[in-house]
Amino acid sequence: MDETKPSPVLTDLTPLEQQVVNTARRGEVARPAITMTVAELAVTDNPELRIRADLIRELLRGLHGDLDPRGIQIAGMRVVGKLDLEHLTALTGLDLHRCALPEGIVCRGADLRYLYLNHSLLAYLEADGLRLVGGLFMRDATITSTKKAGAICLNAAHIGGQLSLSQAAITSTAGPALNADGLHTNGHLLMTGVTLTGAGELGAIRLLAARIGGQLGLDQAAITNTTGPALHGDGLRADGGLFMRDATITGTGERGAVRLVGASLGGQFGLDRTAITNTTGPALLADGLRTDDSLFMNDATITGTGGDGAIRLVGAHIGRQAELRVARLDNSTGPLLMLHEAQVAGALLFPPAAACPAGRQEIIRRGCPDSDRTITAHGLTYSTLREISWRQWLHLLVHHTPAYWPQAFQQLAAIERPAGHDNNAREVLITQQNDLRRRTPLAVGNRLARARHALWGWLGHYGYRAHRLVTALVIVLTLAATLSLLAGHVTTYPGHQAAERVPPATAKTDTPCSPVELIGLGIDRGLPLGTTGIRAHCDLDTTTGWGQTFTAALWVLQALLWGLATLAIAAYTGLVRKPT
Repeated sequence: MDETKPSPVLTDLTPLEQQVVNTARRGEVARPAITMTVAELAVTDNPELRIRADLIRELLRGLHGDLDPRGIQIAGMRVVGKLDLEHLTALTGLDLHRCALPEGIVCRGADLRYLYLNHSLLAYLEADGLRLVGGLFMRDATITSTKKAGAICLNAAHIGGQLSLSQAAITSTAGPALNADGLHTNGHLLMTGVTLTGAGELGAIRLLAARIGGQLGLDQAAITNTTGPALHGDGLRADGGLFMRDATITGTGERGAVRLVGASLGGQFGLDRTAITNTTGPALLADGLRTDDSLFMNDATITGTGGDGAIRLVGAHIGRQAELRVARLDNSTGPLLMLHEAQVAGALLFPPAAACPAGRQEIIRRGCPDSDRTITAHGLTYSTLREISWRQWLHLLVHHTPAYWPQAFQQLAAIERPAGHDNNAREVLITQQNDLRRRTPLAVGNRLARARHALWGWLGHYGYRAHRLVTALVIVLTLAATLSLLAGHVTTYPGHQAAERVPPATAKTDTPCSPVELIGLGIDRGLPLGTTGIRAHCDLDTTTGWGQTFTAALWVLQALLWGLATLAIAAYTGLVRKPT
């Protein structure tokens, strides 16, 4: 409507309409003598309950005289005709309490002081580009719309105060219940206890790139969309956090029931006791989500479907702790939880039973019976684990992840070491190498490389259990001493043994070596470096067949000792520990 041209002023006012004008001048509430419910008002023909929408527009323009700063206050009436406030600059605020507006409200591009529609019934609210100095309150309102654009349209609207839809019942059969891309509020957006039903891929609640100056409150809300997301909030910014506690949310499709890709929350993200269901896609899809505070999912029931996971937080950043103590987490055709490349600045709380119902902690050679319940955690970082032991988390990494990822093991080891649990860290890294060979054998190499890898794991646990190499050294050295002792008792020809005393040049007869000399001979022959000097007195007779046999056997043992000693030194210095 063109505001530059003078428009006629209503003069044939009914007694009720004149009462509205008079009370607006005095700053009082206009109430009819008859009381009806808003549903009855929507269909009544009683002139004592009906006022024309044009009168409200004229009042807001100041065409019926000066108005009280408290605004136009109307209660319990039916507004006849569409309330057209498009591009209107109002002189005061408008409060329609328990009123019926069956033909809806249009206030696109309008400048209003405030707009209150508490407990009212209306067909729709078209308010794209609306600018409000104060707030927009629609508490306990009822809206049923068939418009594709949505029941409430607030795209690019700017609200200087709060936007409250608490306890409202909003239904749109052809589009969003709330369509508010680019909405900007200086205060909270509160939808506590709201019942919203939307339709279509735009979402039941659509808040793309919206900015909420306070909290986004959806506690105890019931949000349903059988053909798209329940909440579509890509790029949303809520400075006071997002709360969906005790809510029931049902969405459909691959975009997710709750979609918050790239959203930014200045406070907590609370999903305690919430039930989120999506039978054809993720329940929560929040890639790139950033919250400066904690994430809470205590006692939540999350059901998703498909390869994108039930809960998907890929690349998310949680400023404090992430409490994922869900009561139930299900996905029959894909991962339960996708946390790869996510960052949790504080503790990660994830009860093992959420993925492995038995809460197992052992590494099972034949695999976990519940290994189809998977999570992804590569690239995930966190400061500590709570309510799950390191062994239980290790069990999940081995048996409940779809593929081998080295970083997940390295991260677990990294939080165990600073806590003084070096043995735990070594156990994690040993398990990592076993998992590498089990799940990605080609990454180890050919058959020979895999055999060498397995032998190295058996002997020294990949360098993380160097004492096993020392034990092997002692065993081989003992074997060398035993062979030498045996050589001293094997007769090569009468009066001579395979190992015997080395006679002086002037001696004419040989005498047997003592047991101590024979043991010393074996040690001397086996040691990779250094000698005991015993071979100057007692040695193998290499001129005989038995002497040559024992000599060759000791050479083999000496070579083995060389290898074991080298590996032991390398293991203690960390030169051969595999980081992959």
